[in-house]
Amino acid sequence: MGDMERGRARYGEGAADRLLAALSGLGSDLGRYGVAFNFGEIYSRPGLDLKQRQIASIASLVDIGGVEPQLTGHINAGLTVGLIPEEIVEVIIHCVQYAGFPRAINALTVAKKVFEQRGVA
Repeated sequence: MGDMERGRARYGEGAADRLLAALSGLGSDLGRYGVAFNFGEIYSRPGLDLKQRQIASIASLVDIGGVEPQLTGHINAGLTVGLIPEEIVEVIIHCVQYAGFPRAINALTVAKKVFEQRGVA
């Protein structure tokens, strides 16, 4: 199985298709790289389960800041793989020492919206 097929399987057919469609045209290579590299290689490595990978991804995105669409996607993915809202909030609170209060507050705002949309608020 190639990286693209492994990535589609790991990311989920529907999610992979949405990413590829969103980045079609001029950004189509970026979409393929996202599915093949991020999910076909990185997310498919041994050593961390999907919950642990989502914790790492959420923390990284909180620390980067300004990536609310990606944070929304990974908070949704975290809930899908079994994280509970309290765990996600705790990850965000943990990041305040590295990212600062403004980024943590912004991330918490994103999380609250996702929780409300998913009915887990």
